[in-house]
Amino acid sequence: MNSVIRQLASTASRVALSTSRRRVAAGTLRSLPRLAANVALPARSLSTSTPVRGNGSIDSDLSHTLQEEIEYESKQAAEEGEPEFIQAFAEKTGFKLKTKLGESKVAMTKQYGTESITVSFDVSEILNIDDPIADISVYRESEQGDAVKEAEKKSEDTPEDFPIFFTATFAKPGAPVLHMELESEDGVIGIDHMKFLPNEEAATSVSLEKDWARKQVYCGPIFGQLSDDLKDNVDQFLAERSIDTALTLFMQDFIEYKEQGEYLNWLKKFKSFIDA
Repeated sequence: MNSVIRQLASTASRVALSTSRRRVAAGTLRSLPRLAANVALPARSLSTSTPVRGNGSIDSDLSHTLQEEIEYESKQAAEEGEPEFIQAFAEKTGFKLKTKLGESKVAMTKQYGTESITVSFDVSEILNIDDPIADISVYRESEQGDAVKEAEKKSEDTPEDFPIFFTATFAKPGAPVLHMELESEDGVIGIDHMKFLPNEEAATSVSLEKDWARKQVYCGPIFGQLSDDLKDNVDQFLAERSIDTALTLFMQDFIEYKEQGEYLNWLKKFKSFIDA
């Protein structure tokens, strides 16, 4: 978990830096109307010349900045390595991770007796996290154009939990496939929908066609309106298959870990584009 906190701290520093830069840019833009009233700007001259290799004047600086960020992130990743919690979770629960660099989807699969279980979630769920930036001062512009501190926001020492929407699919021979749409918050799992689909492909495929077909299937009764005994049995059904609080905590940690790797990959692709 410490590695995760360090990773979030790294992410927070990047976001804080970009926030500061946006603030400076915004302040500059606000000052332009006053500048235009007093300074005669030179007329724009049109040019038909094509920049060398199609690059803009900022591209060299941007490439240098990207390289610095790549080196920093690569060093952090090399020092931390793969966190131990991934292997520990796999050994304890039997789930096997399936994910690819450059893709936001993550799948975990396991066998439970004759059942094939697939749990799927998305790295974009990290967007549900509370603002992780620490010690951010918020400024407004006074009537005189001066920056005046308006508020200060401080995050907690450790990141808060964030809600995750995910699915769990249960398939076994000779039976319709049970497909659950779930959400977790503060370690508590809620059931949104329980559907039955004709086969495992119909339940787990990420194609637009299959996704549309799933939306046409009866979503099941409102879980909260079921009898208490039935709700308790369904909860136990999930817990026996390791669909529990430990799973939701693992998903949070893995999302944060994978997001760091995706960010580094994104930086490299960005630099490759700029340098082309």
